[in-house]
Amino acid sequence: MAGRRSALGAIGSQGMQALSSFTIQVLVARTLGFDGLGAFAIAYGVMVLVAGLASGMVGDSLVVLERRAPAVRSALQQFALGIAAVTAVLSAAIAGASGLMDVATAVMFGAGVALFALEELMRRLLMAGFGFWRVMMIDFASFAVALAVIGLSALAGALSLFVFLGAVAAGQLAALGLGAVLLPREERFVVGFVRGGVGTVFRYGSWRAGQQFLRPALLTVVRTLVTVLASLAATGLLEAGRVFVAPATLAVSGLSSYLFVSFARDNSKPLAEKLRRADRAVSTLVSLTVVVGALLVALLPWGGALLFGTAPDLLAVIGWIAYTASIAAVTPYGALAAVGGKQAAVFGIRAADTVLAIGFVSAVLLAGGDVQWVPAALAAASILGGLGIRWLILVPLVRAG
Repeated sequence: MAGRRSALGAIGSQGMQALSSFTIQVLVARTLGFDGLGAFAIAYGVMVLVAGLASGMVGDSLVVLERRAPAVRSALQQFALGIAAVTAVLSAAIAGASGLMDVATAVMFGAGVALFALEELMRRLLMAGFGFWRVMMIDFASFAVALAVIGLSALAGALSLFVFLGAVAAGQLAALGLGAVLLPREERFVVGFVRGGVGTVFRYGSWRAGQQFLRPALLTVVRTLVTVLASLAATGLLEAGRVFVAPATLAVSGLSSYLFVSFARDNSKPLAEKLRRADRAVSTLVSLTVVVGALLVALLPWGGALLFGTAPDLLAVIGWIAYTASIAAVTPYGALAAVGGKQAAVFGIRAADTVLAIGFVSAVLLAGGDVQWVPAALAAASILGGLGIRWLILVPLVRAG
């Protein structure tokens, strides 16, 4: 029963985060148009990208390694602050130098990047103790504060990309503060500089960081390719289709987070039994994606127009549903292999399918194909990665054991 409550909490926490992202992006589209949504999608994608990097290097390490050991704790803190600071400066500098944002907006973007990464690590620290419902609470706080900032700015008649990025940053800051209060007492401590843990964290976390980095990096590259080879408005319209499919994606992401923590905590069961559990999880997640996806397709004609002013392309929506199904077929196997110490092999396969996906997307765009085929190209490459992890990593491990 406790496991079921934790799984529901994982879905709820991911759902609250997805609802926040969904609502803000709909508001951007309705107020700034598809050009504005395209720019916001690139900025938000970078935030997710950096959060994935921090989550892999620090978040997964604190779940699997002995996070209360002073040397490990110190290393986790060093990596967390270092990743947040370096990526914030780089993101702001590149956004400003490229002309995508003015100086003030670029600075706000950098602050958002740092806070987004740190808040993700607070979420992972709560998850490590199966505090998924507490994660949902801090995500709700973030959502409420972000909406309050947007609402007050709308009343002042000053909605802009700067305001929306500032709302995200303010929400993350509020979530960090509440998360510090909700942490269990045994987790609510920091340590000074201690030698000896950096290598331990890096050896495990670097591979997980690379893997967590791949999917948001892929989406960021795809958005950039579409912007360069088509237009910023095309990026915004494609992003609208992805946002519309977010309800299907949230359940997959939430249960996947729960599975990783669960696999890491349960060392007593043989790998063959865990693989059967992963197979069942894949079947459940793919089926759930198909059911929710069918409902979303049925709602598209009026729901899409209501949310975005113009309904996203049907082909793009179906493609994003297929991509979500491919994530459902990849993530449980990747989590199980990583917990079993095969994080380097998982990264290798995921890197290969990421490169393949970029190749597929580039081929579609350079051949003059419709931009709406891009999600289907991503799904085709992703499903190959999931099959590779199961049959090339997990099955040989079971046979060897």
